[in-house]
Amino acid sequence: MKTLQEYLDCLKPLVLEGSSLHLSQKISGVTNDSRKAEPGFLFIAIKGASSDGHNFIGNALTRGAVAVIHSKPLEKYSPCISYLRVNDSYTAYAFASECFFNFPARSFELAGITGTNGKTTTAYILKSMLEKSLFKCGFISTVAYSTGESYIEGSRTTPEAWELQKLFDGMRKNSCQKVVMEVSSHGLDQTRTASARFKAAVFTNLTGDHLDYHRDMENYFNAKKRLFTEFLHDNGKAVINIDDPYSQKIVQLLPPEKVISLGTSSSADCRIFLRSASAAGSDCEFLFREKTIHFRSNLIGIHNMYNLASAFLAAIAMGVPEQKAVDVLEAEHHVPGRLERYESPSGAFFFVDYAHTDDALHNVLSAMRALNPRKIITVFGCGGDRDKTKRPRMGLAAANYSDHLIVTSDNPRNEDPSSILNDIIKGIPPETSFEVIADRAEAIKKAVKMAQKNDVVLVAGKGHESYQEVKGKLFDFSDSAELLKAFKAQES
Repeated sequence: MKTLQEYLDCLKPLVLEGSSLHLSQKISGVTNDSRKAEPGFLFIAIKGASSDGHNFIGNALTRGAVAVIHSKPLEKYSPCISYLRVNDSYTAYAFASECFFNFPARSFELAGITGTNGKTTTAYILKSMLEKSLFKCGFISTVAYSTGESYIEGSRTTPEAWELQKLFDGMRKNSCQKVVMEVSSHGLDQTRTASARFKAAVFTNLTGDHLDYHRDMENYFNAKKRLFTEFLHDNGKAVINIDDPYSQKIVQLLPPEKVISLGTSSSADCRIFLRSASAAGSDCEFLFREKTIHFRSNLIGIHNMYNLASAFLAAIAMGVPEQKAVDVLEAEHHVPGRLERYESPSGAFFFVDYAHTDDALHNVLSAMRALNPRKIITVFGCGGDRDKTKRPRMGLAAANYSDHLIVTSDNPRNEDPSSILNDIIKGIPPETSFEVIADRAEAIKKAVKMAQKNDVVLVAGKGHESYQEVKGKLFDFSDSAELLKAFKAQES
């Protein structure tokens, strides 16, 4: 059990002042939730988006906390309690959590993947490449977490600081050699990874999302770039999609020897060619180190070629022999909720995908259009209590590639579903064939009923999720399960 002095040593760059410091005090735990405080705990008061932890310091002390980290001046100080005022409570929480678990990320090599779209697919492929080389891997993604043994369902893309360090600790205990993780803009902005440094850092792309949190694209980009400018290991490599407009801003901030690039451009270190595609997969080529690597993948769409190339280059940066990485390019990849393919009794192809931004819809639907289907039907909605600016853009993106739209609910959360639907409709051109069915299960049933042989139907937005969130409650719901139920009804 560490003393307050040891925590102070970790937090020194953040500390503005201290009061009544009992430096020999043993700290039994760390929390930012006053309800979880116990005797001997260090409580970190964080001013969040919806509540302010400073209002709950009294609750934490009542439950036995012996030390408080805060960012705002307090009206009352107890001489029996140690107080540290810091310039950033989120960062302090991350470093205190890391200190409690004794810096677990120092025991393995980290690969981090950031960007608006493509993180999960890239993470799954990269993990496969590392495991092909017999590395034991930890894994943190939007879909699932693993400490090197069994999997648990992921609660968010990058867990909050305490949970993240606890996962890292489990990976260390399970002797993981490598860890693959998605690194969200929220996680980067809040420095959740603390002092961890990344051997490989991947930039997939940057398009409009999370502006409810970041307010504008500049802030969103500034959060993303931290993975490369602050958290890249001294011997690390930045894997950059140079076809993305934001990529050059990152490349210009890094020494050339730290960058490995990918893209369709002739200047890319790994040049991508999508030769042909069908509903069953794609014929692809990479031009890398003056060699042509030809392979067939079960993944479809140029966006997935970027994901494959990102994983390929990151794997090499993490020590995977090139040929073993190539072997995995040719393997079957099944990423939960990412273009999961089903065929209906009527002979239509259905795809369940997590696409929940306008750029993601553009990527997925353009891949669908390249399959030359009879018609494309898209079922989609937008999440409540999230970035409202993308809703009309998603309506337009879906309309640009679809023959018919069914606009429905996603996770309305605490918003009125009809308000979300109206925001989407504002972006749909008047000449578009569309209908609104707020009940998502009914919308999926309608799509199954409409779809004919050689049609393609995209059910977008929820992907792997096994719930629907309405008014603070989670209800069991799976797009895939609803599809299969509708198929069964169609057969009977």
